[in-house]
Amino acid sequence: MAGTQFVSRPISEAIGCEISGLDVRKLAEPGLMSEIKNLIGKHHMLVFKDQELAPQDLIDFTRHFGEPDSHILKQFTHQGHPEVYVISNAEERPANVNDVSLNWHTDLAYKSHPSAFVVLYAEKVPDEGADTCFASMQRVYQEMTESEKALLRGRTATYSFVKLHAKRPNPDPLTPQQLADTPDVYHPVLRRHPDTGEEILYLNLPDCAGISGMEEDEALGIIKGLFDRITDPAHVHAHKWSVGDLVIWDNRTLLHSATYFDAERYQRRMLRTCVRGEKPMSSVGLSRAAE
Repeated sequence: MAGTQFVSRPISEAIGCEISGLDVRKLAEPGLMSEIKNLIGKHHMLVFKDQELAPQDLIDFTRHFGEPDSHILKQFTHQGHPEVYVISNAEERPANVNDVSLNWHTDLAYKSHPSAFVVLYAEKVPDEGADTCFASMQRVYQEMTESEKALLRGRTATYSFVKLHAKRPNPDPLTPQQLADTPDVYHPVLRRHPDTGEEILYLNLPDCAGISGMEEDEALGIIKGLFDRITDPAHVHAHKWSVGDLVIWDNRTLLHSATYFDAERYQRRMLRTCVRGEKPMSSVGLSRAAE
């Protein structure tokens, strides 16, 4: 008997592939995950259409890609499913609605093991706005001059959850335990991708506090300049959500950003999970011929 069949359609030249006709609860079938992993390796972001998932289904889907990670702000996680972070203005305590998520970022850079993949599932979506935009860090890496790469190769960036949290509107004070769980971390600016072995650019502006061996103004100026190049509108893909969309992306190669919506007029409810990634490894010593 033939296995589950599905249709895949590239969304743009650099980012994204839409998959239809596949119930992701069937990914345990032989051969399916190999196909899906090949597609995400090629396109960096996948959109699974017309899914009907409970929170545990979302966790099970996430486990196909690795160990689910949890968010430091437990008050916004799903009751009974701490791996699921709820992004919603339909809750008693809304989370991540028209706030820091409107800025370009990569998720959980402030952790020692940042997310490898991020998963978003749409339960309620507004009629307009609230797109999720994606931009490729690797596209800009490929355009960088050798002198630009040499300047950053071997350097680490400092990431601070305290700095990021302070940018939230009216943030709750962090508890002593939350502070203890989120010390500053240091990640290579040019790192090795664990799946391909290639050197990749890895940056996050919102929680970056500097780059080793540089003055803070110089470091943040370089990062902002690279962010501007990465997020050039000509190279951004905006995903317009439908209820039942399930999106997964490689958090090591893509930046993402939400867009504004009228939270007084519309409700939005999204469920998010993250796959705990590897500790970023420096690309120093990586053969340039292997890239």
